[in-house]
Amino acid sequence: MTWFDRHAGEDARAFYDRLSVAVEQSGLFAAISAASGSVGLRRYVVQAEAREGRVRVVAVDGPTLPKGGGPPASAAWAANLGLVEAALGRLRRLLPRGVEFSHVALGVVRGAEAEPDLSFRFDEDVTDFRATNLPMPVGEPAPTEDPVWLRTLAAWGPRTDELRSRFAVARGDWSLTDGLLDDGQRRIPAFAVATWHPGQRRFTWLLDEPVGEEAPLVEPELTVDLAGAIELVAHAAARLGGAGLFQGTLETGVLVFLAERAAR
Repeated sequence: MTWFDRHAGEDARAFYDRLSVAVEQSGLFAAISAASGSVGLRRYVVQAEAREGRVRVVAVDGPTLPKGGGPPASAAWAANLGLVEAALGRLRRLLPRGVEFSHVALGVVRGAEAEPDLSFRFDEDVTDFRATNLPMPVGEPAPTEDPVWLRTLAAWGPRTDELRSRFAVARGDWSLTDGLLDDGQRRIPAFAVATWHPGQRRFTWLLDEPVGEEAPLVEPELTVDLAGAIELVAHAAARLGGAGLFQGTLETGVLVFLAERAAR
């Protein structure tokens, strides 16, 4: 007999509805959305345990999908793990009296253009619940999670890290005129690489030609967070022999990224 059957009694539908309401009120959908990262296909299972009145995540099972995605984005997961644990704790408290769990497995599936779909297993049903039990997410993977691109990033890592260490942000008025960047303190050769719209998380290349054949480099526009935008700019600047990076802001709030040219 499953955990659900043990607690549902004769009215399984009513019990399911009560569980659904508890999940909705717990805030799990918002927590998982944040912890999964802003873009990309997701297919993973979160294992958690109730310890001393609190719920703690103990494992995440999410093999990488063939074309990228699968587990949650590492930075987003680390930043929002507390939200996930708090939501699971609320779920436990919101369940009807006598319906408690010591272990929970939360399955997450998110397609390219959809909210995450959540599924649950509790206590005795947790052991064999794996990401491979979940359906494949629907839609195209995020270009920034393409396995070929991730290998390219790793290969260029030392050079892009060097450029990120030479990253300047405008503190006042700035301009780029006839290939010269003037930020009030310097007047140096530079060229525009891309823009990023904070509200829409829209990244747009400004280069005449892609700097490579990898997926994110050939897409005119992508949806990424600020860290992803800087990563793309640093990589492009590295391939083009840039000597440093510069970030300015337009009156509209859109960020503009420039690459400083190496001195000849």
